[in-house]
Amino acid sequence: MKPMSTTKYDRYMHTEWQRFVGNPARMRASLVAVDGVEITRVLDVGCGAGQELLPFVAESKALGVGIDLDPQVGRVGRELFASSGYPDSVIFMRATAEMLPFRAQLFDVVICRIALPYMDNRRALGEMARVLRPGGILLLKIHHARFYLHELWRTLRSLRLRAVIHDLRVLVAGTMYHIFGKQPHNRLTGGEVFQTRWLLERELKRCGLSITGEMPDSNPFTPSFIITKESGSQI
Repeated sequence: MKPMSTTKYDRYMHTEWQRFVGNPARMRASLVAVDGVEITRVLDVGCGAGQELLPFVAESKALGVGIDLDPQVGRVGRELFASSGYPDSVIFMRATAEMLPFRAQLFDVVICRIALPYMDNRRALGEMARVLRPGGILLLKIHHARFYLHELWRTLRSLRLRAVIHDLRVLVAGTMYHIFGKQPHNRLTGGEVFQTRWLLERELKRCGLSITGEMPDSNPFTPSFIITKESGSQI
């Protein structure tokens, strides 16, 4: 993905933060999804400003950790958490999901919202499973094929050739991943792929994870899953 300018990045981070805090139902849904789980540490993979950590920091008094590949990670997030009264509750780090810099079973909850399409899915899910403790919860939101089909229709109608090519590449790469079980990484297809529940169940099984529910914001374009790490998993 092309890096944003500092001004555009700041505006985007503030918008996403306000959109989240302005929706108490969404904040509450995160806590309901992990009801019954003792929470002391929460990881947000592809965190942006880290707003998804806010309900856990505020209500569960957990330590939040946000990682993102963007060089500006944490700059806006630290300011927003400080202004909300939680200056020391969140740590931001620059890291990749495919190589998380944490020991195994460190976190009680891992969050990853619409970042997986841009990652090496198998490696990223394996790493999220590794750092999640047995009985812990992964909150995962994805881009379904329907999302890119919808985008393709919009870009075709507006005659945006580059966007059309991008959507087609993602659909081709995702289809190859589903059929052959290996995510393509080459100049023709790029690295972005769509996911489906069927694909996720196949990949999650490899690392001791299973889908146990869906979040209220789940929809056919961007399904949002509650995923549990099996208590006996050694991963």
